[in-house]
Amino acid sequence: MQLLTKLIIIDRIIPVGGRKMKRNIIIVLIAICTLFILISCYIYIINKNKIPVLCYHNLATAEEKTNFESEKDWTIDVKNFEEQLKYFKKHNYKTLTMEEFYEWKQGMLNLPQKSVLITFDDGFLSNYHYAFPLLKKYNMNATVFLIGEYVQNATQTDWNGNIKTYMPLELVEKSKDEYPNISFCSHTYGLHYHNSINEVSKEQMEKDFSVFKNNITDTKFIAYPFGQYNEDLINSWESSDGLLAFAYGPTRKDYRKASRKDNNYKIPRLNVSHGMEIWKLSLRLLFGN
Repeated sequence: MQLLTKLIIIDRIIPVGGRKMKRNIIIVLIAICTLFILISCYIYIINKNKIPVLCYHNLATAEEKTNFESEKDWTIDVKNFEEQLKYFKKHNYKTLTMEEFYEWKQGMLNLPQKSVLITFDDGFLSNYHYAFPLLKKYNMNATVFLIGEYVQNATQTDWNGNIKTYMPLELVEKSKDEYPNISFCSHTYGLHYHNSINEVSKEQMEKDFSVFKNNITDTKFIAYPFGQYNEDLINSWESSDGLLAFAYGPTRKDYRKASRKDNNYKIPRLNVSHGMEIWKLSLRLLFGN
């Protein structure tokens, strides 16, 4: 209808002698409309039955960010994070629980086209102080993958000598009541001490899973340490009654939107990095890269 209206207006304003110009304008308008339809169809096709799984880590205020210079790519400004949540709200994104994502993955649940799974890795203390209140404010769900030994110790010195603070276990338990929109899953108990997952035996993996479930929380969902995995790790988690496992970035295939067709133990995720503008986030949600 809008195209027809434009053509009528063009017909009235251009003299009869300008038929060639009219024809050219009509061709251009038709081409633009056709291109718009084709782009819309392409976006629909590439997003059908796919969900972006976003991966966050640490949060900090503008004043605190100088303390995380060596980790700035993994540290999101609190104001930036809230702007992202506002974007989700404004554009009617449904933020999923881990259980909803699993049911969708198994074909047991249909979800809106605009759905997203928000995840946090490691269990930084900043998640409790900044992310959880904002997620509650905007009525959104998220999942935190905890490193078991880190939350038991509450602090950890990284390879650069920086001391990082994590949610102590009692705060994790408190959060389960205070923030029911947040779920807690495994990022392994202590496998982050290894430079490569190939250094870890299958027996060590199975013991690690058992220690996490007995001392931190019983979960059937895991994010691999540093996103690394091999067949031993996959088989160990599957044999431990794990339902889903999330990768992250070792290869390009691990850095895209999740599909129902994906292996349950190789779910890809998309990183949300420091200083990511809203327009970049919107493209990542749309195209998954």
